[in-house]
Amino acid sequence: MRRLTLLILVLLLLLRPCNWTVAQSNSSDTLALSLDTLAPSPDPLSVILPGALFAAYPLHHSDVAIRTTRHSLLGTRWRNHYDDHMQFASYGLQLAMRCGGATGRSRTWGEMLTADAIGALGTAAIVLSVKSGVQRMRPDGSTANSFPSGHTATAFLGAELFNLEYGADYPLLSHLQYLFATSVAFGRMANNRHWYSDVLWGGLIGVSMAHVGYLMSDLIFGRYTPAVGREIPDDYFYLSLLCSRHLSGGAGCVGAQLGWQTASLNYAAELSLRPDKEHPTLHGDLLVGVPLYQWRYLELRHSYGLGIGYDKAAGEQSYAHLQAGLEAYPRLRYLDKLGLFLRLHCEPYRQSYLTLGVSLRHRYL
Repeated sequence: MRRLTLLILVLLLLLRPCNWTVAQSNSSDTLALSLDTLAPSPDPLSVILPGALFAAYPLHHSDVAIRTTRHSLLGTRWRNHYDDHMQFASYGLQLAMRCGGATGRSRTWGEMLTADAIGALGTAAIVLSVKSGVQRMRPDGSTANSFPSGHTATAFLGAELFNLEYGADYPLLSHLQYLFATSVAFGRMANNRHWYSDVLWGGLIGVSMAHVGYLMSDLIFGRYTPAVGREIPDDYFYLSLLCSRHLSGGAGCVGAQLGWQTASLNYAAELSLRPDKEHPTLHGDLLVGVPLYQWRYLELRHSYGLGIGYDKAAGEQSYAHLQAGLEAYPRLRYLDKLGLFLRLHCEPYRQSYLTLGVSLRHRYL
């Protein structure tokens, strides 16, 4: 009995709000102010673009391998419907905590339910439209609406909604929601209803739309507070020399890139050559740059973006790709016009490659 009592006390201490002691020591006016000055409004781009990049790479390598492993472990007839119910667990807990008086990010029921409704409607619209457009056959051959996974999108939407609402005060409960959502994703694959790539993209859609939901809720209720960024370099043109290496092997390429960097966007055109191809490859990129760290002598930025390419020697001459990168800019005399960058490019269902480059900047007047 003593051990059980001690365990309950430990759990209560771990699950308590992180700012409980502050709230107890401050006055009611200070507490009310702290509820109005919470974290900045979510930035959906910070989730959508890197998440899409992560989801793009392993698709064509892992779908068949994971399905084969599933058959070898569970057989072809294994079924369990827990995922049909588990996908709604986070929503139930979020509503239960609100009914119980737990205070989260939202000041009122209206703010929280508005974010939930926008996230749910956006997720449903994207999932249903993509399903009808792609018409991918399910692994069990039942219907042609496999991609993406609606169950997984719903589960991760609920997990991220809970995280945005209560994650700062109840971190362990927030982590538990992701465990529930991940179990739903595994359940969809274990039930032979979805491919690995289906659940990966379903999770991305759900998490992204949760951020969109809270961003729209903040705009509707006048709580929009953009994240405060660090110092951003002035506008400039740049010329880059780069070298790329394919992650799956094969010949790399060298090229040049001409671009224009603004306060938050990066427009670039790239021309690259491969030794095994007669014609060059042309890329057009749009990047979103975000300051990361800034020291006295060095500034780091990370960027995410989309691009289109043209390869005359390829079967599909036009294609799209996703990319994420890390950029370093020295703040030293005589070196302040140089920059180094490392970028990962992913062409869904085609190939992925890593690019290292050096750029020379010229300030835009």
